[in-house]
Amino acid sequence: MLKKKINFIFLGVMLYMLVFPLTVYASTENDVFPQASQYIRCTSANITPQGNGRLLVENKLGATTIVDKLGIKTLEIQTVRNGYWQSIHTIVKNDYLYNTGTYIYDCYYSGTPGTKYRSYVEFYVENNGGSETKIVTSTPKVAN
Repeated sequence: MLKKKINFIFLGVMLYMLVFPLTVYASTENDVFPQASQYIRCTSANITPQGNGRLLVENKLGATTIVDKLGIKTLEIQTVRNGYWQSIHTIVKNDYLYNTGTYIYDCYYSGTPGTKYRSYVEFYVENNGGSETKIVTSTPKVAN
């Protein structure tokens, strides 16, 4: 009888644990989040038709921390010629900010309505003797 009672209690505890699992919470104070890059946190390159062939070109670069130097090595406008993307205009070369963590460069480009364009950007970050370059192209858009 005692053995049946112990088995019944054990079975009840096991059933209880299956129905109501224990919840464990971990501290997130010292978590290290993996990053794909040592220097670059995020980038963004967009091109938006504004009408009459005018395109708004928006570029953003975020560093993982305050860095010595960040910005754009080159920003070019490209169009498709003979099935390949080709640069047709360089908007900026070697434009940098210093001792900051964010870089934004927005401008306008006058294109031809009906023509498909994209921006090609080489972002650059430098800190403590190390550096990184990331190439980003915007989603192609047709100027209207």
